[in-house]
Amino acid sequence: MTTTMGTTELSTCLRQYGLQASGPARLLPGGHVGQSAVVPTAQGLLVVKRFNRRFDPARVQLAAQAHQHAARAGLAPPLRLTRDGHRTAHVGDATYTVAEYADHAVRAGPPVFASALAALHSHFESFSPQGRCADFLQLPDTPTADLERIRRHTDDAASREAIDWRIQILAEFGLDAQSLAAVPRSWVHGDACPDNLLITHSPDRRLFIDFDQVSRFPRPYEIVRAFMACISPELPARLLGSTFRRYLNAYHAVAPIPASDRAIMIDLYLTVQAAETRTFTTPEGEIRGMPAFARARHQQLTWIIEHSGLLRRFAEEAQP
Repeated sequence: MTTTMGTTELSTCLRQYGLQASGPARLLPGGHVGQSAVVPTAQGLLVVKRFNRRFDPARVQLAAQAHQHAARAGLAPPLRLTRDGHRTAHVGDATYTVAEYADHAVRAGPPVFASALAALHSHFESFSPQGRCADFLQLPDTPTADLERIRRHTDDAASREAIDWRIQILAEFGLDAQSLAAVPRSWVHGDACPDNLLITHSPDRRLFIDFDQVSRFPRPYEIVRAFMACISPELPARLLGSTFRRYLNAYHAVAPIPASDRAIMIDLYLTVQAAETRTFTTPEGEIRGMPAFARARHQQLTWIIEHSGLLRRFAEEAQP
């Protein structure tokens, strides 16, 4: 269980940057793969981020490098370096970064988010991190392999029924292993969504945060995943197509989407979403159970399958 960052912990971390707090810290919402707090200092407001302890040093270093790479282009709040010139600090077994705080109060709509994501993806073309680290996001060699493995090891009837439904989705809509292997990988944010894009008032900037899940992964997947995070499941079908078209056109105007990417993006999204196994638990406890997340995933898959034909058509027709 993640504990809330305390005053002593924050002070110990800030000292490694030659800083000290000048007032009480404020915990920021979120905290699924890390925890962040805004801390006032003589250098201004800073965000201290503690990474999830299950992240090894190589993963944290990769996230910090991606964050700073984006910051150099004005696409993320700059990270502070420790007094020893490092991007990360350590307190006990936890790892931290410290970044400039960016005040924001505007949530990006689909076209605004799309143009920001396209700028980030374009800038990531020049990202060449030091050291090696396994990607947070990974495609299965065979889309159904992990689902079938979990099914063999669970006695839970509801899980088995849900797994069978996922396998059926993959058979009807998913890409096969050969098609997946042929999709090019590029650096992506990994968790691109409106909550991780800060739109500042003065000056007008669009800054990404939380690069914990940065990976080399098919870019069309992140484009569609981000769109799904920008819209409401209650969006009427008559508005869905036009909203998706505006979103893709805004992205395409900054970073042109190849026709081959547009042709597979919906089926690729369905494949990755249906093949994931984090929502199931084996008797050995190797997969963490997330019932609420599982229900949301089921509803989202049902919704996008219902509208997949419409989305495919607009994806293939998208142009600036």
